[in-house]
Amino acid sequence: MTIHQDRFQLIDEEITQNMQRFNIPGMAFVLADENGTVYSKGYGVLKQDSTLKVNTSTNFHIGSISKVFTSLAIMQLRDAGQIQLHDPVTTYLPWFATKDPDLSGRMTIRDLLNHTSGLPGRLNVHDLTGASLGTIEPQLSRKLQNVSLVAEPGTTYEYSNINYDLLQLIIEEVSALSFPDYMSQQIFQPLGMKRTSFNQDNELEPNSATGHRYLWGNLRPFHEHLAYATLGSAGLSTNAKDLGTYISFLLNDSAASNNSVLQSDSLREMRTAAIFDSSIGYGYGWEITRNTIEKKGGLPGFTANLIIVPGKSYGFALLANSKQNITDETNFNIYRILEGGSPIHLAKADYPAIMPIDKSLLYISGLLILIIFIMWLPTLISCFTKRGVLLLIKPTTATILVCFVLNIIINLGVQYYIYIYVPFVSGAPSLYRLTTAPDSVNGLTLLSITWLVFSISIACKSLVRLKAKTSQGIQKSTKSITPLRQ
Repeated sequence: MTIHQDRFQLIDEEITQNMQRFNIPGMAFVLADENGTVYSKGYGVLKQDSTLKVNTSTNFHIGSISKVFTSLAIMQLRDAGQIQLHDPVTTYLPWFATKDPDLSGRMTIRDLLNHTSGLPGRLNVHDLTGASLGTIEPQLSRKLQNVSLVAEPGTTYEYSNINYDLLQLIIEEVSALSFPDYMSQQIFQPLGMKRTSFNQDNELEPNSATGHRYLWGNLRPFHEHLAYATLGSAGLSTNAKDLGTYISFLLNDSAASNNSVLQSDSLREMRTAAIFDSSIGYGYGWEITRNTIEKKGGLPGFTANLIIVPGKSYGFALLANSKQNITDETNFNIYRILEGGSPIHLAKADYPAIMPIDKSLLYISGLLILIIFIMWLPTLISCFTKRGVLLLIKPTTATILVCFVLNIIINLGVQYYIYIYVPFVSGAPSLYRLTTAPDSVNGLTLLSITWLVFSISIACKSLVRLKAKTSQGIQKSTKSITPLRQ
């Protein structure tokens, strides 16, 4: 492909100005066609306040972009005759069953590839331990026993990370290799992707970027140790240079060039939508539009975006060591630049460092604290100034029902919502394992504490009465005590 040099300058400006505006420590970009890398560059630093510069070989975690490599391995095994896409999942994982075994028994490999398995989107395997089939399979089997499918397999698109975690296990079952070893030996080495690997700890590789995320508006380094069972859906570590090689591979339909890794027909099949949701098609881990095939990825400390333009035989990727949606928007602007258009201005106000919902949690907690303070202020003033005394009163039936029973029910509901429901719908084992939203976790924790104190305050307030001391009352008390002193 032929790109005017001024486009490269515009790309550099788009990346650097967004890094400055949104406080992103480091980024890496690559543009490639079927013949190889056209343009690649690193920006910024490996870690906040570091002097180590990002270059084209710097490794980043790329989150869900890992899925399009896992699907490539499945297609490779299909080409080798070791897997059939129409086979049920139970052909390769006999223990696999959900709450309705007959329904889940109809789930195929193709359903996992296309996110049409019916497995809920909230479901994941972040809480599974171990790095072998023998330890992972029993844990996953127990986890699935109470899971109900959201739809009949093959009928509805429902994005779920667990689809690709199951494909990881199938690759291991069929190949008799660990997932990282299979991907290294059969995919990365033949393609020449020398610093790309599936691993749980990105910083084990030299020249690796450190992840960052916002905590109440301040960017902070963050490192997450991934569970081995999640590698197939989110565990790939790679760099701009290797991604350029991968893009060239995807764009090259020549059988002579691809038969060592994947047949050309299979490569073209992977770029074809299997199911549509509105105007977007989905297939083999990709999002497919009229002109592009795309994949975005993110972990608590990283974001990445990959766009392929098959009709014009080029593709490009942008990697960042910060968890921000601005990475995707920047890469879409780069697409506009490459197509001869103008980038859209990305205003800082449109991408707040603190989400409005998290601010609301703080405001509600602050309001509760203020109400508690106002509720007890007169009592505290009277006690400290000795202008009154606190008397315990016998609660009426109405007081018991309203201030105790109803209060307890509401408080249990609030605590259930925060500590049970929110983790459940988020797919996290507990609130404090919800690493993608630290502000929400802290805000909900503060809300649960202030609400509990608020509930206790209401109950206690209903049991006490403040009685003011009058001068007459004090005189009567003095007179009654005087004879005793004599």
